[in-house]
Amino acid sequence: MVNFETDVKNYLGVATSIALSRVSISIFYISILWMTFILTHSTILTGFADGLVTIPLILSFVVGNIVDKSVNKKRVAIVASIVRGLFVVPLAVSYYTSNKEFIVISIMVLSFSVGLTSDFVNSVRAIWIKRFLKDKNKVKRYRAYSNIFYNIAEGTGYVLSGILIVDGVSLTLLTLIFAFELTTIPIIFIKTKDESNKFSEVYTAKQDMSSVFRKVKKTPIVIALFAEGFLLNFVYGTFGVISTFMVIKFFDLSALYLSLIFIVITIGISFGSFLERGEGTARFERAGISIFVIALMFLAIRFLQNFFLILLPIFIIGTSIGVGEIVIFSSIQNNVEEEITGTVQGAFNSLSTGVTFISGPIIGGVISLVGYLNSYFILFISTAILSSFLLLFTRVV
Repeated sequence: MVNFETDVKNYLGVATSIALSRVSISIFYISILWMTFILTHSTILTGFADGLVTIPLILSFVVGNIVDKSVNKKRVAIVASIVRGLFVVPLAVSYYTSNKEFIVISIMVLSFSVGLTSDFVNSVRAIWIKRFLKDKNKVKRYRAYSNIFYNIAEGTGYVLSGILIVDGVSLTLLTLIFAFELTTIPIIFIKTKDESNKFSEVYTAKQDMSSVFRKVKKTPIVIALFAEGFLLNFVYGTFGVISTFMVIKFFDLSALYLSLIFIVITIGISFGSFLERGEGTARFERAGISIFVIALMFLAIRFLQNFFLILLPIFIIGTSIGVGEIVIFSSIQNNVEEEITGTVQGAFNSLSTGVTFISGPIIGGVISLVGYLNSYFILFISTAILSSFLLLFTRVV
């Protein structure tokens, strides 16, 4: 029987791995957005490069189910983590060839590969977090403080990415390979015995999924949380493309300013997580309110013409995301049985972030059709309407 002290050490190992992943993903994200837009000058292609990371999440319920049934989850996480870094190598090679088409293709392949391998690692982590945090009343508090830690790491990645891009693409890619591989080390030191779940031993794969979805359908609040997560991630998915266009085209600034935007939003997310740090059951409607606040901030940005003034509504957007993430994650964790946590977490990823693949190209197309400033009106109207509907739904259930 694993004791409490071991559980704490294991949780810290998971948290450290997640933090290191946040650093590497931040460097990856800014680099991909910047390189794609500079090479193609296309918001739509930049949106595709951004969105390709989330395509594998459409199959997250399959990935989660595989992880749930895996006898050695630690090995799955280690292999996926190592492979993720190796996929940067083809992009580094293509960069030295100076072939524009080869570089763009390599960027797209890397985006998809990072999404797929991260999905496997995240599903294992979700199961471990559930196992190491057995007290449901503490899940929300631990998640909140961990989120602050993760977002500090994410902000560090954004700072590094802005500096690295200015210094050169080669250094950026080499750092990215090193950062991805570094995330494997904490996983190696996690001490836990993985066994094939009873759930996966009793049912076939088809029965697994049908049983999971029957259980989810019997819990309306989980459905509502799925929908809120879907909208929150869809809105956030548009942020990368529109911010890249803002910095490069609207303000004509360097990559450091794009990094600054994501640093501010990360600080906001940390602050939102801090606000939701208290133990106990989260009030579901707070997630819907947070999304509505994001809609209002899109409207505010539309009328601001100074880059540094825009950072205030961006901070508020980050705060709203932080609150929404904690409410949604902790509520799902507390309403789902451990043996299907990976599968349900995978299904949640599919429904909440899988559509992010199209959010980048959509906002890129909107910018091309109606312009940068008017695109914020579109975001405001659509987000306000959908968040209002979800607020009403959560009150009913």
